[in-house]
Amino acid sequence: MRTKPIQIVAGENIPYIQEAFSNLGHLTFLPGRSIKSSDLKTTNLLLIRSITSVDETLLQHTPVEFVGSASAGTDHIDEVYLRSRNIPFASAAGSNANSVAEYVVAGLLALAKRHGLSLKGLTIGIIGVGHIGKLVKQKAEALGMIPVLNDPPLSETSQIDHRPLPEVLGCDVVTLHTPFTLGGAHPTFHLLNEQTFKHLKPSTIFINAARGEVVDTHALLKVITHHKIGPTIIDVWEGEPDINWDLFQAVTIGTPHIAGHSLDGKANGTYMIYSAACKHLGVVPVWDLAQSLPPPLVQEIQISPTQHQSDEAILGDIVEKIYNLEEDHRQMTTLLATQPEERSGLFDGLRKNYPVRREFHRTRIILPQTLERLRPVLEGLGFGQIIPKT
Repeated sequence: MRTKPIQIVAGENIPYIQEAFSNLGHLTFLPGRSIKSSDLKTTNLLLIRSITSVDETLLQHTPVEFVGSASAGTDHIDEVYLRSRNIPFASAAGSNANSVAEYVVAGLLALAKRHGLSLKGLTIGIIGVGHIGKLVKQKAEALGMIPVLNDPPLSETSQIDHRPLPEVLGCDVVTLHTPFTLGGAHPTFHLLNEQTFKHLKPSTIFINAARGEVVDTHALLKVITHHKIGPTIIDVWEGEPDINWDLFQAVTIGTPHIAGHSLDGKANGTYMIYSAACKHLGVVPVWDLAQSLPPPLVQEIQISPTQHQSDEAILGDIVEKIYNLEEDHRQMTTLLATQPEERSGLFDGLRKNYPVRREFHRTRIILPQTLERLRPVLEGLGFGQIIPKT
């Protein structure tokens, strides 16, 4: 039986931690990148995101008994060490999957608008078919695209139409959704490198919203510079927050690792580690996530297409009203006017102060009878409130 209040240290950028955990113990908030062992001398629960590395150096000689990461990935966690100490660990796998998939959709529609492309009928190579990749597949099919899947680990345990990497890299669009792994049977470190990039077509649209280390930065910069690749959308970077700014200036759209930063996705991550912490402590969860979320900024969109506007252009306008990906790129571009030594902190600042972004299903769509054909497309993209215009 505990005789002292539970001490909780949390990264300062995790949303709704105060609302969720204040009833469980005493909360201390710290910058995620600077949490160190000396901060944890009396800590029972440690709550972090992917910017905090959790290993023996951090946890040795501390009383930490539970680690919760509100991020989907786990490459920042030494799980072997946690198991050796019998410290339970909970991640938020899948919590922001829909947010990342919507980022891909927003990116594709933005490129279609910018370059006058039609997405329908294009092949899309999806590398990594986990929580995110499955949703990207669903949304791409709604847009009339043809998914080609690559996931070696998944192909060993389940039925997917797995295709070899060179075939997938030959698609019209290639999007990465793998974890970052150094070891094992299928390491992903620099999966895309000087050799594998040779399989891409000069027109290939390339998206990385997985982890920066999955792509060799210099190899990507080289193929862009030599026009061996088409438009590029990059959200994740090697060495964050000290990224390669030459690469940023070369890509078509670059963003500061915010693909999964919808408020819904981040709140889901907090709820997942809150539930796991309650289970660890043997208490009943009382925090109601639904009551904490505010209404969306864009509560309703009435579709009023212009004459001769294509269906894809209509969809692009709808998505842009909810999430303008180009604005994220513009915000990151402003950092180029600052001193190079300041940019790492400013990169983190863009993430910390990221504006509220809500997912598609939070917005009502008023659909004219003349556009009823778009209903299944909108539903496939994740819009759940589609109301006929009267």
